[in-house]
Amino acid sequence: MRTIVETLQPDVPYRVRQRLGPWITRLARALGQPEYRLRDTEYVGTVKQPLDEFTAALKEHGFEWDPLAWYHVPPVGSEPNGSWAYRRGLLADRQIHVILIAHSAKYIDVFAHEEYNWLRHPIKHLRQVGIEREVGSSKMQRWLESHGVAFEVKSRPRRKVANTLTDLYTHLGSTIE
Repeated sequence: MRTIVETLQPDVPYRVRQRLGPWITRLARALGQPEYRLRDTEYVGTVKQPLDEFTAALKEHGFEWDPLAWYHVPPVGSEPNGSWAYRRGLLADRQIHVILIAHSAKYIDVFAHEEYNWLRHPIKHLRQVGIEREVGSSKMQRWLESHGVAFEVKSRPRRKVANTLTDLYTHLGSTIE
């Protein structure tokens, strides 16, 4: 399973982000709230695809990797494996923000919300003004359906049980072979 560091795009070197990160964090804290806690209302569904394959599809359809999304705290305790934004244009008023959490090589929980575009409204974005969780989640579900991406919607307890059973089955299968 790849971490968010491993999913960085080549044009955004990790070392630059690592060196600027503390300064960005201080500035963000002075202007707003850089940490963001994902909520169950943002859950789009679970996609059964490898992370690389799914992120390639997002990129192919106009989503861009979001370098400011290092501060997302998922409700399930896992670290995000990628963060993508879709805007109608570079300086569009709003964007759909998609957060990916890969629990294994075979399935990804997808979360989304609609928010102000950080390129056009950096202060509103930092202060988390106007975040529409259900709207973003619904729009992303429609996007998945329109692009033929299969997904399942399960409650958090059902996801945890299903993920644990799938991992156990995979582990037992590899042990038996």
